Amino acid sequence: MTGLHFILMLTERDVTIPDAIEVYETVTGTGLHYVAFKDVGADRGMLEDLTAAVNEDGLLTLLEIADVTEAGQDAGVDLALQLGVDIIVGTWRPESAAVIESVKQSAYFPFLGSLSGSPLQLQGSPADLAAQMSELAANAGVAGAVLMPYRQKEHSPDELMPSVIRAADLPILIAGGVESSEQIMAIDRAGAWGFTMGAGALKLRHEDAGSVRRKVLETLSLCQSLESASPGYRTRVVY
Repeated sequence: MTGLHFILMLTERDVTIPDAIEVYETVTGTGLHYVAFKDVGADRGMLEDLTAAVNEDGLLTLLEIADVTEAGQDAGVDLALQLGVDIIVGTWRPESAAVIESVKQSAYFPFLGSLSGSPLQLQGSPADLAAQMSELAANAGVAGAVLMPYRQKEHSPDELMPSVIRAADLPILIAGGVESSEQIMAIDRAGAWGFTMGAGALKLRHEDAGSVRRKVLETLSLCQSLESASPGYRTRVVY
């Protein structure tokens, strides 16, 4: 796949939705390449079934570890590796990087900056985030990083994203609060590797069962139209 990568998050309010498998079934055959979920909001059996269904269809999986405590991160990494997901997202911890790297089955994308609250909010200046980006890029256990420019109010996302993305030649995934085509085009202009979308795609599903599929198709079409400006690292395999 080339162009801007779109990852569908089967989450709302920072937890995996209870109907994740049913919603996933509505978007099969759309051309979607990535499906994501969190380690909270669903029991292990459901996450196993969801991962198996996505893998069977030849798509890639991402698990975001919601508990930012050390114990929560350790448990989340263990769960992700047992599920066999392709990308693991969590807070930056050298310990997590070492464990994930030793198994060599998943890519590690740590969050940039300091995160707190629910939903998570980002703290950190553009200079500090760019410096952290450079440091992460030097770690062999890091395949990419996650930035949440739409989950903070101190800096313009249009200024924050380029300054961080240009700090190192490493794929950056934009997460949190992405809903509109204007945001997606700004993410593309900034040079990000990809973005996640959860509530923006799921919010109308209870009133209109076909709304998620239409939103996915619309978003994929927009991403494909942006291919011509894609930086080379967007073609990298990151799992």
